[in-house]
Amino acid sequence: MHSPDRAHRLPGVCPHVATTTEDEPLYSRVMTDNSNSSTVVPAGRAAGSREAREAAAASAFPASSAAAASVITVVEPEAFAPLGPLGEWLFAEGVTLRMVRPWAGDAIPDLSEIGSGLVVLGGAMSAHDDAEHPWLVDLRALLRDVVDERVPAVAICLGAQVAAEALGGATAVPSPHGGEGGVVELELTEAAGQDAVFSEILDEAVRAAVRAGIPTRDGTRLPVIVSHEDGIVRLPEGATLLASSAGAPVQTWRAGRLLALQHHPESTPARIEYWRARSVAHAMGVVEKEEVAEALSEAELPAEALQAGARARAEAERVEPVIQAFGRALARVLVRGARAYASGAARSAREEAAARD
Repeated sequence: MHSPDRAHRLPGVCPHVATTTEDEPLYSRVMTDNSNSSTVVPAGRAAGSREAREAAAASAFPASSAAAASVITVVEPEAFAPLGPLGEWLFAEGVTLRMVRPWAGDAIPDLSEIGSGLVVLGGAMSAHDDAEHPWLVDLRALLRDVVDERVPAVAICLGAQVAAEALGGATAVPSPHGGEGGVVELELTEAAGQDAVFSEILDEAVRAAVRAGIPTRDGTRLPVIVSHEDGIVRLPEGATLLASSAGAPVQTWRAGRLLALQHHPESTPARIEYWRARSVAHAMGVVEKEEVAEALSEAELPAEALQAGARARAEAERVEPVIQAFGRALARVLVRGARAYASGAARSAREEAAARD
């Protein structure tokens, strides 16, 4: 997937793509990172032990700078699946975001270059599309390192599918259970309520649902926004399943400090209308590839697709208080974990320097 004006994009600046929806002007206006600042200059590639990697991270993002200690890298596989309000919620927690856009030619960083946290967003390509998107190889390597070194991370939709493949699980293209689009119910596992990373997010979202009069079946169900044709069919060994849905047995899971979500906490009613209309157009055979479908203008969409998009938007508006509560809590938990990781990296660097002295 390429933006129409790809050649004019610079890494680190949010693209004002033609597909920006009406609910995203603030994101498009403020979503920039400090790509020219010393706080996000990539460190040299670090190899070897965890201590060596932490020392490299601490050198690149010194604890003496409050901003530098709170850098999170965001991998955005395509322009049509932006960070959305999750970017604003992360900013509200006081972090600097380094944007990496493979669709604009940005290389996937290695572990020593990402700062103290990682977000991997969705995209219309599949987790198996290495031939057309060779950066997926490097993304899998990064996700393996993130889990091995217990770096706080969130992987969404395609990101979750790539993470599953990277860690020894499996993603089916397409899912044998069929695709999902619009609003579905998460069916939460018993582990979800006790999970060290997920339980706080879940509690806040359930409270928001109760306030909005949305049933949760005593906290065992939660509405979420989805848009996917592929699906994870085997969890990585050692991963914890946190939620399923009727159309996706693996919806939410955790491995190390990585939280993987098949659903879209970063999305909005307007964005899901856009996605759903084009997904239906693709299913109707208007275009052959889903990536091409996402670039269709409204005038090119059949009436049936437009109606499906409008229905999806109405559903999303009904549950938006839950989606926003989930997203805000997700941002808070991720940033808190990233700060703790940065502090640990800085401490390891100081101990290593003291040992050399």
